[in-house]
Amino acid sequence: MNSVEMFYLQNKLAHSGFRVHNFSYPSVRHSIAENTQSLCRKIHALNVSQLHIVAHSMGGIMAMHLLEFCRNLPTGRIVMLGTPLNGSYVAHRVSAWPLINHLLTKSMGQGLDGTYELPTTTNREIGMIAGNNNSLGFGVLFGGMPESSDGTVLLSETKHPLLKEHIVINATHTSMIFSRKAAALVARFLETGSFEQG
Repeated sequence: MNSVEMFYLQNKLAHSGFRVHNFSYPSVRHSIAENTQSLCRKIHALNVSQLHIVAHSMGGIMAMHLLEFCRNLPTGRIVMLGTPLNGSYVAHRVSAWPLINHLLTKSMGQGLDGTYELPTTTNREIGMIAGNNNSLGFGVLFGGMPESSDGTVLLSETKHPLLKEHIVINATHTSMIFSRKAAALVARFLETGSFEQG
């Protein structure tokens, strides 16, 4: 993902007092495993004792790979936005189109195809923000979605026992990263470990 796409959320978190580092990753050229290795190196170069992770969509899958494969990862909480932890219905559907299949090839294995087995336990607090506005998204453009979704990711794909909390907001897959409400929820979870107001 291009870091420009996360600028709004980055700016909101910075105003909330967080020191923010963005990570762009080439999902078309490199696999999730390769991008995870690059992110792991960047994290270690920061030389910090605590580091929270905020990830949108496939970035959340990379965060799960980090927990499994990145040694000596600094402590911290994780917030995911619209991450298909259980594979992606839309990715399977649109992969039948040759051009799109070419774009998704590097992301399917151990990620969007649902074959990646997530860690069974974690000592980290992980929260998921999912959207239920399906007015726009890849799923809408390619024939619709079979159940409640953010237009690209099914709500059921964002749920997993590893999550401490799961919350649904009125947002599409893309609009959630430009949502004031989502930004406030992210900041609250990073600060307190909960989306709920204390």
